[in-house]
Amino acid sequence: MAEGRIWDEVLKYASPVLGEQVVETWLKPLSVKELRGDLITLSAPNRFYKNWIEDKYLNTIKKIFVEELSIDADIAIEISNNNIEAKSNESLVYVNPEINIPKFSTNLNKQYTFDNFVVGSSNQFAFSAASAVAEGYFHTYNPLFIYGGVGLGKTHIMHAIGNKLIKSFPKLKILYISSESFTNEMIYSLKSKSMDTFRDKYRNIDVLLFDDVQFLAGKTRSTEEFFYTFNTLYDEQKQIIITSDKTPDEIPEMEERLTSRFAWGLIADIQPPNIEEKTAILLKRAEIMGIYLSDELALFLAENLKGDNVRELIGALIRLSAYASFNSEPLSIEFAKKCLDRFLIKKDKIINPDTIVETICTHFNVKMSELKSKKRTKSISLPRQIAMYILRNKLNISLQEIGEIFGGRDHSTVLHSLSQIESKIKKDVELKTLISNINKQIYK
Repeated sequence: MAEGRIWDEVLKYASPVLGEQVVETWLKPLSVKELRGDLITLSAPNRFYKNWIEDKYLNTIKKIFVEELSIDADIAIEISNNNIEAKSNESLVYVNPEINIPKFSTNLNKQYTFDNFVVGSSNQFAFSAASAVAEGYFHTYNPLFIYGGVGLGKTHIMHAIGNKLIKSFPKLKILYISSESFTNEMIYSLKSKSMDTFRDKYRNIDVLLFDDVQFLAGKTRSTEEFFYTFNTLYDEQKQIIITSDKTPDEIPEMEERLTSRFAWGLIADIQPPNIEEKTAILLKRAEIMGIYLSDELALFLAENLKGDNVRELIGALIRLSAYASFNSEPLSIEFAKKCLDRFLIKKDKIINPDTIVETICTHFNVKMSELKSKKRTKSISLPRQIAMYILRNKLNISLQEIGEIFGGRDHSTVLHSLSQIESKIKKDVELKTLISNINKQIYK
């Protein structure tokens, strides 16, 4: 992939994080000069841009390269030699970031649409609900609460709703905001004594798209402001769409008065994609990016890449395409094995009970002590049962040994847990996919 296309991907992911105005003013004038080994060299038009980017946005850019594009490298910024006049007068250049910033911006990323969202069994329910809201059925699903793991498409589908609404109802006032940006804006408003302006902005919109609400947990003042914003919008029958990595009742330290309101509407989940869906996602993204990707290579990547989320899939595809371009080699399975080695599942890895249990704990964000405890809540019992099932199937250890691992449980209790999972797998496609994806994590 050409350097320009890589930078276009960075701009796309930066837009919902930093805002369209920041991207247009500060990031768009930059370009990728070189990508070699562990160093990315960016080109800036003058020293002012270079200093400003290094001071304000370099960490965000690096994070996007790592998390979105799977390129872990240091970043250096050089001043372009193409603009001699700008370079000689760089001491005179000053751009005030406050100038020409509109009073209201949707913050929507126009590249996230329903047309380029791959639909499958893992996200069909959330997609259908989102499509209904995007058609204007506001009162049917309000609030719409979408939850799922990192990188599964929650943000994409949220922006898709906003973009479809803007197209169909151009007079609607729509706002996308992440919980982190909401909190930062509130803190600034407190310091500048402009809370009335802050409240007026958020309580006088028609559609609020609030991303990653779980990060409000434990932040008392931010939670309070969001609570009253939620109430105001809901009472005025304005549409609210919220995303989270967990169900409302599983978000730790989130106030009960908020979690109960999240359940007033519709709660929809997005699960990790299965092999067929991963293959379709890779082929669709390759088509959008103008990359030729054979069905065989797409299937190989879907079956062998570490991780379960869409973001990692696309990052690996971008990395593979970039390396093929730099080395003037065609995309092939052998080339993928060579340049994506550390991103592929190691199938010869030695697995023991600790490896499996630690993977389960990490995946479900639970502690080993909780799995060993007598707790029977779904958030603990399901991971425990899955761990027992995988231990039995992967390592073929005895029921008694499994019972000892989980606090000395009787073998009949273990047998019951195994029967429960085996029975559910036959009817629950999502559970089957979940266990398949956990097995992949074990072999990372």
